[in-house]
This record gives sequence, structure tokens and C-alpha cells, in this order.
Amino acid sequence: MRAILEREFRQAGLEVSTDGMGSVIGRLTGPSDGPRIMLAAHLDEVGAIVRYITPDGMVKFQLLGGWLDQALPDQRWTILTAKGPVAAVSGLHSPHITPEEERGRVIPRDDIFLDAGARNREGAEALGIRPGDGIVPASSFAEVAGGRYIGKAMDDRVGCVILVETVRRLKERHIKLPNTVYFVSTVQEEMGLRGAHTAIQTVKPDLGISLEAGVAADHPGGRPDSAQERLGAGPVVFLADAAMLINLKLRDFIMRVAEENQIPVQTEVTLRSSEDSAEIQRFETGRPAVNLAVPTRYMHTHNSMIDRGDLDRTVDLLVRIVPALDAKTVAEISRF
Repeated sequence: MRAILEREFRQAGLEVSTDGMGSVIGRLTGPSDGPRIMLAAHLDEVGAIVRYITPDGMVKFQLLGGWLDQALPDQRWTILTAKGPVAAVSGLHSPHITPEEERGRVIPRDDIFLDAGARNREGAEALGIRPGDGIVPASSFAEVAGGRYIGKAMDDRVGCVILVETVRRLKERHIKLPNTVYFVSTVQEEMGLRGAHTAIQTVKPDLGISLEAGVAADHPGGRPDSAQERLGAGPVVFLADAAMLINLKLRDFIMRVAEENQIPVQTEVTLRSSEDSAEIQRFETGRPAVNLAVPTRYMHTHNSMIDRGDLDRTVDLLVRIVPALDAKTVAEISRF
């Protein structure tokens, strides 16, 4: 992901750098007296690392990010070793030997292991598997009916796509910006917004927008009191999450731009997650920040789903928001 984003940013003519944690920072330089706008999307995904290898060659792991235990068994994974990727599967007892009382039980994560086909620990090590190696879901991308996509890590591949498409669109239209825009792909968002914390020290933003995968619950068993988003209903403005509350002037500004351009917008209030905008909001004496998201079903699993129309409309909205963030507007949004 880092290599792809560096390539795309450079091809778009951005000045590209990385920070000490590995976040990718692309700068589109504007007037020296203009505000500094940070657009952030995280390039990491939920996964795991190798904890240790058992004597019989099975891999025990430590999860990274928010997983449900029921999403883990009987899935394919890729172990990222120094020798290259190694395919593995999370083992699950055959029903033929599973006692009746255990058939409906959720298997605790600590009981799950990865089987890469090695006959013993030495065989696993010969494949290149070492403690600390990264583990990611093995899941293919596909287009399904209704212009919808399924695949792994939509959180936050959708945000990374929005970064790339936004800078392309701004360049193609030769829009003269009143600001300097930083297109930032952060690392370790799933581990506590760590990459955003360090990238902000480089960018020093006056205002920030975190581009994210939202949480859609428009399916059987979904609860609107937990997540209000629906696929196909447009971009999502987070009003609150577990770590931040939106600046209401920024909310009103985004809603006004969306209405003027006839772009449908949804809102979300959730207290079970946090995104990079929380770190932007806390920078120095405080900065206006918002999460702008693409509604996503089945997050933090091997297969999430988005609607292509939501992705396109989010880009449309952002391409209209960024040129409108001049010094006067940002100062007014920031003033209490």
C-alpha cells in the first residue's frame, strides 16, 4: 500500500515524503499565506502478527485491530515473511468430531491457530515464518450486483482511493487552490491512531478531514441506534465518535457545500470507534476536524461491501470542499 500510494502521489505531481513511522505524505503546494489542509486516510488494515510456532508447526498469533472472534475460524490468511507470502488457514474442527455441546460455541481467539502445511516448527521456519511477521486476510476483490464491491480491508482502502482520485480530479480541472493540501496515508490507525499522531507533527494542519470507511448496519440484525448509515445513500459525516465531537461550524459548512452541489449526505453518531480526525482535532491548541466516510457493511472481516456510487459522491463532495477552504473560511470555522 505504501509503494502504491507513493507512486500515485508522484504521478499526480505531489511532493512526497514519509515520516518516522512510515506514513506517506503528499503535498500540493498553494499560496504561502493559505491554510494547511490535511486529508488523511490510513493505509493499514486489521490483521495479526505471528506470536510463536508450536512444536507441530502451527502458528499462534496476536490480533491487531478490532476483530470479532466469530470472524476468525476457517478463513484463509497470508503470512508476510522475509521470504515472501505464505498461505495459511485458520483451523477448525471437523463436524464429525465436534461434540454436540460445542457446535454452537464461538471459538475464543486464543484457541485458534494457523496451519501453513508445515509438519513441525522447523518446517514452518524453513518457510520463512518468524515471530513478529505480519498476517493479513486472504480475500479476493469482486464486483457484485447493483454496482457494489466486496473485498477485504475496505477500511480503509476506500479512503486511500479517495485521496488518489481527489488529487487527480483537482489536477485535471486545473483548480487554483487557496490552500496547501496534504494528502496523508497514515499507518497504525487500527492500533490507536498512532500514525496520525506523528504525521500531524509534519503537516501542522489548520483543518483536517479523515477519509474513512463508515459503519453500515442496513442488513438483517443491524441496529440503527448503533449505526445510521445505509449503502447507496451518499457520503457520511461523523458528528461524534469515541474520541471526538465535530466542530458544528465545520458540519454546517460541509452540509451547505453538499446541498449547493446536490450531493446527498448522511450523518453518523457512534461511540464504539475512533478515527484519525481525533488526533487532528487535538493538535496544538485544537483544530477543526471531521470524519468523511463511505458507508461499509461487514467491516473488520475478510469481506466488506461498499456501493461504488457512495465512493464517487464522496470524491465529488471533497473536490468541492477543498477549493472552498480559503483562509477566511478556515478562520471563521475555527473561531468560537
